[in-house]
Amino acid sequence: MSRGIRVWAAALLAAVALVPGAGAGQEDGDASPGVDDPRRVYLVTMAPGLEVWNRFGHNALWIHDEETGQDLVWNWGLFTFDQVGFIPRLIRGQMLYSMGGMTIEQTIARYGAEGRDVWAQELALTPAQKADLDRFVRTNAQPANRDYYYDYYLDNCSTRVRDALDTVLGGAIERHFSGMESGTTWRWHTRRLLRPAPWAYGGVALVLGQPGDEAISAYQEMFLPMRLRSHLAGLFVEQRDGSMRPLVMGETQLVEGRLDPPPTEPVTTWPRYLLAGLVGAALVLAAGAVASRGAAGRAAAAVPLALWSLAAGVSGAVLVAAYLTDHTFWYRNENVLQVSPLSLAVAVLVLGAVVRPRLVGSAARVARWIAVLSVVGLAAKVLPFFDQGNAEILALAVPVNLAVAVALGRWRAAQDDGSPRRA
Repeated sequence: MSRGIRVWAAALLAAVALVPGAGAGQEDGDASPGVDDPRRVYLVTMAPGLEVWNRFGHNALWIHDEETGQDLVWNWGLFTFDQVGFIPRLIRGQMLYSMGGMTIEQTIARYGAEGRDVWAQELALTPAQKADLDRFVRTNAQPANRDYYYDYYLDNCSTRVRDALDTVLGGAIERHFSGMESGTTWRWHTRRLLRPAPWAYGGVALVLGQPGDEAISAYQEMFLPMRLRSHLAGLFVEQRDGSMRPLVMGETQLVEGRLDPPPTEPVTTWPRYLLAGLVGAALVLAAGAVASRGAAGRAAAAVPLALWSLAAGVSGAVLVAAYLTDHTFWYRNENVLQVSPLSLAVAVLVLGAVVRPRLVGSAARVARWIAVLSVVGLAAKVLPFFDQGNAEILALAVPVNLAVAVALGRWRAAQDDGSPRRA
């Protein structure tokens, strides 16, 4: 790292040391860092980046020991695409993440190069709490302990930081925030933060089931690094003498990024999906209209019908197969009524009908059942249990599913009426 970054980091530590009260001595129960307490602990928060896997931001614990010179930033967000069994683990919902440390200079250089804002909040921990935290992270960094199964909501880089701090604080974070309503859901935050990534947004809209719509507490909301940062800024912790003191003594921005800040709320996107659904339905109906024009017409009609049915069928199979994985937030997914595995049969039958026209009858019958399920999934939204936030998938799939049933019905009717079947 450049000498300039090292000098800058040293200047930062010197500046933070000038916080009022920082030079006062203390007993073990006094959280004010001072000359008798060489360790300083910071919550470091990185703003969201441009890649899908860092759209939610990142955070770490920075422990600086002025006496020993040890100066490491510990984080739980390390993974590699080259790990053994990456794809099978991803499919099973058992992504393997690790924790590790880097210097503050490396941290500043890395996230500065990515254009991301970085903040450091000094935490008012007692010397004993700092020692416990330092011991905990170093033990956790051992090869036998550093790996864990990542869960994007329940066990990620931010919840690991939250839980490490909560442990040394005697559960103060959970006690204070677990009963505090956030007014949000897992899906609400996911839609908000994936707004700039439409393909990822669409994929999550498809696979995220009813568990994603559960109201979450402020404690659960700390799965987001930016929320952990803001919530802890308002937390007061009890001292040995019974007084209350802010956990966060002060905040300094280490890196001023160049990226736009993340969206503050999601936007309504179902009209765009409805437009796509109507366009898709029109193409399917147009394809059905040419199916009676001999082998060439059947081939032309089969393309859009089979493509949609294949995509819907594979998607439906994924949603059903999710029950065999640890992707618990994919369970109880109403979208399986819109993208049914039955569509795979339609895709096969439609392609077969190009050379064996009578198969279109079977394809039409299956398509009618798929359309019925799709309409049932839409109508059921008036019932209390069907409260999944899947307006986008409904807007896209219902028109196309109905159009497939109509197009195949007309194709079959044209054959029954004696329209040409061969070129």
